[in-house]
Amino acid sequence: MSLSKWIAMTMLLNCVTALAQIAPEQPIQLFMADGQLKSHPIRVFINHDISDDMQPKLELARNHAITSSQTDGPYSAPYKKLARQQTSTQQISGQSIAVTGTLMLFDLKNYPVPWYKTVERFTPTVVWNDGGKQHTAISEHEVYIANTLSAFIIPLALLMAILSAILWLAKRSGRPPIDFLCNNGVLSLSRTQVTLWTLMIAWMVLAYGLMRLEVPAIPESLIALMGLSLATGGISYMQDEKTQTSVLPANRASDLKPQLSDLIVDYSVRGQGNLSLTRAQMLVWTLLTLLLFVVKSIFEGDLWNVPWELVVLMGLSQASYLAPKINPPTTNN
Repeated sequence: MSLSKWIAMTMLLNCVTALAQIAPEQPIQLFMADGQLKSHPIRVFINHDISDDMQPKLELARNHAITSSQTDGPYSAPYKKLARQQTSTQQISGQSIAVTGTLMLFDLKNYPVPWYKTVERFTPTVVWNDGGKQHTAISEHEVYIANTLSAFIIPLALLMAILSAILWLAKRSGRPPIDFLCNNGVLSLSRTQVTLWTLMIAWMVLAYGLMRLEVPAIPESLIALMGLSLATGGISYMQDEKTQTSVLPANRASDLKPQLSDLIVDYSVRGQGNLSLTRAQMLVWTLLTLLLFVVKSIFEGDLWNVPWELVVLMGLSQASYLAPKINPPTTNN
C-alpha cells in the first residue's frame, strides 16, 4: 500500500471516530401513566440519569377548559424516592421500546382535586438542577390523576342509577324484579352469582374507565371467571327446565316470597329441601373472591389480575354445584 493511500485511510478513520463522538444525545423524555390514584405514590420515569443532589420536583400545570384559570402557579411536589439506572418499557411512536433512566416517586395526596371530579387533567413537568444549571422535562401528552374517593363513589352511583332504571322497567312489565334472581319461585344461586359478578366487574371497569377516559385492560383471568359464572348459570337453567325438579317443598306456600336460605338449600328432590354443602361452598368462594377483587382493585390502582389458582378453585366449586343437576337423585315412590 502506498503512503498516500495509507494516509487517506487513516484520515477517513479519524473522521468516522470523531463523528461518532459528537453524535447528538438522546432527547430527554418524561413518561407518566394515566389514571394514577393520588392516594398512591405517583410514578414518573425520565430517560436521563438524575441523582438525589439534583432535587427533582414535579410541577403540575392544570387544564382550565372548565374550571377557572385564576389560580396560583403550577402545583409543585418534591420527590420522595428515586431509583437510577432503571429500565422501563414505554410506548414511543406506537412501538414498545425499553428505555433506561430514572424512576421517581412523588406524593400528591395533598394535590387539590374538587370532590365532584373523578379525575384532574394536567401537563406534568419535572425540573432539576445539575451543576447550577436547571433542566426541564415536559410530558408530550396531558395525563389524568384520579381523586381516590370520588373515582369509586361516583361510578358506583352511576351504576346504581342504571340498575334502578332496569328495576323500574321490570316493575313496568308487571313482574317483581326479584324474578331476575329466581328460578321456579326459588332464589337461584347461579343467577345470584352472575348478578354479583356483573355488578362488581361493571363497577370497577367503569371506575377505571372514567379515570383514564379509555376502556381499561381486563385481565384474562377475570374474563375466565365471568365466563365460568355465565356458563354455570346457563347450564343450571337448562337442566332445571329439562328435568323440572326445582320444586318448592310441600311446607312452603306457592305465593311465598323467595328467601336467602334458598341459596344453600337443594330442592332437587320433590317435596324436600335439604341443606347443600356444595351450594354453601360455592357461595363462600364467590363472596370471598368478590371481596378480594373489589379490595385489591381499589388499593392496587388497577383491575386485579385474579390468580389462576383461584379461578381453578372457583371452577371446581361450580362443577360440584352442577353435578347434582346434571345427574339428579332419584326418589323411590
